[in-house]
Amino acid sequence: MATNNIEKQSFGQAGATFESGTTAVTGEFCSIFFLEDTVFTSLTWPELDGDTVASGSVVFPEGSSIFGQITGFQLSSGKVLAYKAA
Repeated sequence: MATNNIEKQSFGQAGATFESGTTAVTGEFCSIFFLEDTVFTSLTWPELDGDTVASGSVVFPEGSSIFGQITGFQLSSGKVLAYKAA
């Protein structure tokens, strides 16, 4: 039986990027898991309505995740695992 991309993404088989700095990160990501409370400087997520995430006013709590077709981000503070899209 063939493994589809959704299954690969669900279990992180396409890989992940750990980020704790403030350097801009680009790539194709399907999920971001927050290892500690995190604030973004920028978040490139074309399907997301609004831009309040990049304003620095939204704190993503430790242990939570976001899912989507994310193509870039820059942290203001925090630590994340960004799971690569398959």
